[in-house]
Amino acid sequence: KGSGEKHLPSLIASGAPAASLVSLRSASRQGHAQEKAAAFLAEQAKVFNSRVLSIASQKVAADPFGKVKKMIKDLISSLMQEATSETEHKGWCDSELATNKVTRDSKMADVEQLTAQRDEQTTLIAQLTQDIEDLTKAMAELDASMAEATAEREEAKAKNAATIEDAKNAQVAVENAMAVLKDFYAK
Repeated sequence: KGSGEKHLPSLIASGAPAASLVSLRSASRQGHAQEKAAAFLAEQAKVFNSRVLSIASQKVAADPFGKVKKMIKDLISSLMQEATSETEHKGWCDSELATNKVTRDSKMADVEQLTAQRDEQTTLIAQLTQDIEDLTKAMAELDASMAEATAEREEAKAKNAATIEDAKNAQVAVENAMAVLKDFYAK
């Protein structure tokens, strides 16, 4: 707390400033009366040519509490200004704290949202990586199956070509045999 908040409320609660201000106000009236009294004593000292009255008028005019009263007035004024300044500063600080809280809350919400998105993306990356691995294995299996099927087809093609060749040779042999038999029975 600032000085004004520390000291002024206790002074107000105790009634000291009200009494001080009243006494200062009455002191101001008293100061005017004191000036009149000093002027009267100085005038009477001249009239009677009295050294005692002259010293008394100087002491009355000196007002030893005048400076103290002025210092008290200045102190009260500066304390009031300080209290006002501290109140304004506290208001500004409270406003800034509220603004910072709103900003901090907003940024925290953004961080939480971005963290959730990052976690989702990390999960998606892991899933896609697993899918790529699975598909790569499936492609390797398909390539192996295709190579095996191609080899089987090539083997079957070779057997088929040999069978066709044998069949053609057999057909030629059967035709020759039939020609021989036709010739033999035709004679």
